[in-house]
Order: sequence, then structure tokens, then C-alpha cells
Amino acid sequence: MPDLPKGAVVIGLDGATWSLLDRFIARGVMPTLGRLKERGVHGPLMSVIPPMTATAWTAYQTGKGPGKHGIFDWTEPVPGTYLYRPIDSTRVQSRTLFEHLSQRGRRVATVNLPLTFPARAINGIAVGDMLTPAKDTPGFTFPADFKAELDALVPDYVIDTHLCESEADILPFLGRLRAMIEGKRALVRYLMGRERWDLFCTVWVEMDRMQHCLWHIFDDQHPRFDAGLNAKYEQAILDVYTLLDTAIAEMIDLAGDANVYFISDHGFGPCRYKVFLNTWLAQEGFLTFREGGRQQRDRLRKVRGLLTRAGVDTRTLLGLAQRIGDLTPFGKRVMSAGDNLSRFASEIDWDHTQAFCHGTNSIRVNLKGRERAGSVSPEAYDDVVARLKERLLAIQDPEGARVVTGVSHRSQLYAGPQTDQAADVLIAEHDDSIWFYYSEGEVPSAIFEPSNWASGNHTPAGLFLAVGPDIRKGDNIDGANIVDILPTIFAGMGEPIPDDIDGRILKIFAAGRASRPLWCEAEAWAPTTAGARTAAVDDAIAERLKGLGYLQ
Repeated sequence: MPDLPKGAVVIGLDGATWSLLDRFIARGVMPTLGRLKERGVHGPLMSVIPPMTATAWTAYQTGKGPGKHGIFDWTEPVPGTYLYRPIDSTRVQSRTLFEHLSQRGRRVATVNLPLTFPARAINGIAVGDMLTPAKDTPGFTFPADFKAELDALVPDYVIDTHLCESEADILPFLGRLRAMIEGKRALVRYLMGRERWDLFCTVWVEMDRMQHCLWHIFDDQHPRFDAGLNAKYEQAILDVYTLLDTAIAEMIDLAGDANVYFISDHGFGPCRYKVFLNTWLAQEGFLTFREGGRQQRDRLRKVRGLLTRAGVDTRTLLGLAQRIGDLTPFGKRVMSAGDNLSRFASEIDWDHTQAFCHGTNSIRVNLKGRERAGSVSPEAYDDVVARLKERLLAIQDPEGARVVTGVSHRSQLYAGPQTDQAADVLIAEHDDSIWFYYSEGEVPSAIFEPSNWASGNHTPAGLFLAVGPDIRKGDNIDGANIVDILPTIFAGMGEPIPDDIDGRILKIFAAGRASRPLWCEAEAWAPTTAGARTAAVDDAIAERLKGLGYLQ
């Protein structure tokens, strides 16, 4: 009887970092993870630049950097305007590992992996992620009829929750996280027990949620550690980590003889300050706020509300205006008015603005011919970029310490056909305890603001751990990158690896336990376009992102 094809299980731990979990392992909070670490190969896993969730998890799915897969942030600009819309899986400009394996007849399943809503067609089952507005939103599952099966199995399945911003919400917040874990546990047990998957993947996001807003409570090394809150709530917080550890143990038992890969999209650390980049740009003379902009924004938002209540989709109007706007004064006026429906765009004098921020660690030049009211000529572009780099490197925090240590043009960080979609200037290296905000809406007068309940922040070094029959025992690895996961999984499964990926095969396999790597010519990929999403779905996604602290 021929050997069954090798299988793989991927356990995503969003925001996990050894710098924190090693301390929890030592205290007995996560015994399963501690035992697995001793049995397998482990080390840091470097994220994308900047280390943000949507971009990093897409890099795992595709084995490619954002210059190829096309996801740079949670939002993307609406062409012809200064508006931004949320992204989703339709914006991923590459096949994923699930699609590659499906084409080869392998059975795959994915649960709660960021950037899988709406679910793409695969040879298996997909359950959507944090971007799903609600369980009844089309695209939450593939196939669509699996939604009924999920409802019968876990009627109160929780997709995600908003962050905690006050002491009164700590225990309810932890309760919501436990409900999320229990719902996924039931679903994962069901799916893993139902058939032998060639690839099974699930992502647990609860660590990330706790670490964003409770770091100053459970970590006595945080600059603003609160001993009083720690005494009251530490055990309840640690109980959630232990519950995750229990879920991990169940998945290991169900994995059988599959190789198991633990990965995180980025690391985590304490956050001291928020930095409002648009405020900084204004003080440095790159951005000009419009006099009366807030009042005009409020008036136009009322108009938008009236249109929405009347059943008029303002995004549809803007799309129509965009198609005719470049040729008619009326269309241009509509596009300009549309910008004022945005809290971000309405307060800026675009004719006198050279650069602006709308995204993670990123600055976009207001370039003529690209932006609707571009003020920077192509000839002046390099000079503006150079001045931005110089001034960013000079930023100091309120204590006088240097904040930014590396600034790059997008061409220095990314390679591939989607690179031009990125912001022009990226803060690539900085004090990890500083969180750069783009300050949509009410723009504060001060550049620095204490982080308060946003007490944890992403760092570049995430977590990697591999265990299984083909994996070396008790070893460590350095230099792993999140784009390396796809080719490593394929090598362990004996699957051909597309030659257009950016990753490499990690040296984690025991001698003679993995097939000789097979490389194949990548198939051409036709870039996708934005789906026919409604304004209501876009708004629901935006509200979810606001609740998670990614949008204001």
C-alpha cells in the first residue's frame, strides 16, 4: 500500500513573541508550548516592513512580499480621490498556498486566517477572518453552505471583538476572548476529526488582542506597569493564555503524523507613545490644514447621512464621477466633494500639501498626475523624498531620545509589479515602543501622546516553531522570514514550489526526512479587481478595524 501524502498543520498565533512567551513558559502558564519547543526547531520569525497583520499574513499565504502580493495596509486609496477603502482578499494579487494545493488535488482547510474574507474557492473548507462584518455576510465561508453546518455546531461563534479601553471592560473583554477561543476550539476539533487534511491552518488572534491593550497590566517590564491592576487582573489574563495552550494541545493530538508549524505575523512589545504623523508633517511644513475644514466636514457628513438614509450609495456616486470626472468640471467637483466626506481628507488644504500620512508607518507624496490635487511636480519628487527622510530621522521623543533609525523609499523595500501601490516613504526601523498614527479625524496639536490603553505595539520579530516526524529535535534556527513558510511547507509535503516566490526553504528537516525540493514554473496570475462590495460592507469592515485600533 503506497504511503499517504505528507500532511501539514499550521497554527498561527497572532502577535506571539518568544520574548514574552518564554517568561510564561517558565511560570508554567503554557506547558504544552514549552514541551513542544524542546521537541522541535524554534526561533524568531521576521515579519514584513512595517510589521503589520494584513501584509504579513498575506506574505505567509503567498510566499511573497507585498511588492508581489499587493497588500500594504488595511486600506488602499480610491483612485482619483483622497478617500481610502478597506482591503479584503479580493485585493491579494497572487495565488495562495491553499489555491496551489487545491489545484493539485490536495484537501485544505483554513479557519480565521486574516485576509481570507471573502473566502476564495478551494478544495476544502474556509472560514473567514476578522474582516468579516457578520456571520451572515456572503463570503464568510466556502463553500457557502458550510455556514449552516457551522451555525449548527457553534451557534454563538464569535469572529472577533473590539479592544479594551477601560478597567470596567477588562473582565468582559477577557470573557469575549474566551468565547472566541471556545468557538474556534469546537470548530477546529470538528474539522480536524472529520477528515485527514493535507493542510490545515487556523489562526488564534487572542494574544494580539490582549497584548495591544493589557500589556501594561501583565508585564512588569512595561514602563507604565500598573501594579494595582496587575494584582486584580493578572490571573484572569494568564488564564486566557493557558486556555490557548489547551487548544494547542488538542490540535497537536489531532494532527497525528503531520508536521506542525507554529508561526506569528509579528512580535510584540510595550508601547510608550503614539506619534501623529500628520501633525508632524504639518509642523515640518509638508502638510497644510484647511481653515474651516472641520466645519465643512461636519456639514458634508450630514449630507452623506441624508443620502444614505435615502438609499443612495455615495460610493456609487463617486465611482460614476470617477469614470467621467477627469473629462468634466462637474465630475471633478463631485470628486472634490467626495473627499470632504472623509474625516481625513476634509481638513487638509491639498493645493498646499506636499505629503500626507494615511497608513502604517507610511507617507505619501502629493504628486501631480497621480493625486487628484497633486502639488509636487515629478521633477521635485526626489527632493521632497530626501527632505522627508532627513526630517524623520531627526524626530526625538519627549525625553530627547532618537525615534526613527531607518527610512526607505518603497523601491528600497519592495520588489514586484505591485510596488507602485505602496506609499512613497516608509519608516522601516524605529523605537518599537512608538506607535505611528496617521491621525484621521480630529488631528491633535501635539505630535506625541501617551499610549494609555494602547500599551502594546507590534515588533518585527515574531515566533517560529516546527515539530513533527520530519523535523529535527531540540534545535533552533535564526534568520527565518515569514515568506519562507510556504516553500518550507511545500518541501515537507513533497510539493513543487512556484519559482516566483520570495521565500526559501528553512533548514529544519531531519536527514532523509524531506523530499528533494521541487521547483516549478509559476503560472501567470491575472490581477484581480475590487469586487462589487457594498458601502454597507465597507463601512462594517472599517468599524471592525476601528474597534481593533487599526483605524480611527
